[in-house]
Amino acid sequence: MLLSSWMATMASMLLLVDTIHKNNIVVEAKMVKLCPFYSAVAGHARSDPILSNSCASDHVHTFYGPQNFHPNTSYEDLRDTPPKFSTSPFIENQSLYWHPTIYQVITNNNDGTKSYVRAPKIETSPYYRWDNSVLPKTEAFPPGFRMIAHSNDLGASKSGELGFNMFTECCNLRMEDGEEEEDCQNWNELHFPSQKCDFLGIAFAMPTCWDGSSLGDDNDHKSHMAYTTNGAVNGPCPNGFNHRFPQVQLFVRVLEYQGGTYQLSDGQPIFHVDFFNGWKEGALQAMIDGCDPDYDYEQGDYNPPCSCEPDTGETRFLTPKQEFRAELCESDVRKLIIDENIDTTNELPRGSCNGPPLVAKSWTSLSDSLFSCEYKDEPMFDDGDEGMDGDEPFDEDEDEPEEEDEPDEDEWDGDEPDEGEDEPEEDEHDEDEWDGDEP
Repeated sequence: MLLSSWMATMASMLLLVDTIHKNNIVVEAKMVKLCPFYSAVAGHARSDPILSNSCASDHVHTFYGPQNFHPNTSYEDLRDTPPKFSTSPFIENQSLYWHPTIYQVITNNNDGTKSYVRAPKIETSPYYRWDNSVLPKTEAFPPGFRMIAHSNDLGASKSGELGFNMFTECCNLRMEDGEEEEDCQNWNELHFPSQKCDFLGIAFAMPTCWDGSSLGDDNDHKSHMAYTTNGAVNGPCPNGFNHRFPQVQLFVRVLEYQGGTYQLSDGQPIFHVDFFNGWKEGALQAMIDGCDPDYDYEQGDYNPPCSCEPDTGETRFLTPKQEFRAELCESDVRKLIIDENIDTTNELPRGSCNGPPLVAKSWTSLSDSLFSCEYKDEPMFDDGDEGMDGDEPFDEDEDEPEEEDEPDEDEWDGDEPDEGEDEPEEDEHDEDEWDGDEP
């Protein structure tokens, strides 16, 4: 009986261990995931606030978050962006994310000339993941922090959903048993398939280990960061990188993907993402310290239920926006940043500091008087719009009457989302091939 009792006690203790090791691979046992959904881009321009503050960047970028994406942009500019001038769904996060712009290439059958048409319908979600059960503990990005990551960087070819931190998927939507499901084909690299699909998904996870010194403003903007030794969110950090940040995985969807020929604005087969921290100081750290993981999900799952968000019932950390300003029109980009055609063109503008001169930044804060186009403030989510996970942020309680959520009638603490929200069976219908519905 004594041995039996001891074994039972040890079994209980094992349930509380911080991590589980199998074949020297750390299994994600206490992952937390934040799922902000950006239903619109901030704009497009040959701008790069990390690489150059004084002239045009080498190629066109697509930006998400604040419409403060002039090359001469600081952390304070981002942090203090009036919420209406940002496509971020949460007031506390005015970080700026960008990547090379995606173009459809159309060839004239008569003379072989090419035209480049910017993919018009783009949405994204910068997923944040962390696991406080391992050392070093996760900490928030410091003010002024920035980084650039490429899909061929050392360590990027490990872990993630499909065994890599980079993948592409071509997905079609279909109805199954009255529910909308996704049928996807996946690649572990940047790939523009020739076939049409309802959306093309491009996902890339950035490194998480920091050297604790550089903010990325005094080096190549890359070498201050490293992937974990096994590529996993909670994997060991390499020597010299003794600090850990949340993993930022930018998941981009090209809606109504037409197939044929597409390319990035830099003409490269390698994808890269830039991140410029714009979190309100203290907000992200409060989430990292205060958000509890969902202990009911399967250990090792890269995609636990989204948590710590207002749409999951957690209101301590983030303030949702109800409206957003549509992306900057091309005429305003030409007026405020650089005067060149980038939407439809016979030749993509290229070359750092080449082409038209940069428009000098003449404002300290965004205001309506800066813009020439008429902008209508749109609701963050129209009726029926779905987030990247198939959830409906801010509208779920309306779609799921209170009386159907019996365990949560009195008070919902946000730790155990109801079955209708977090178990839409999107992760179960396609076990052999991940469908991209919840990166």
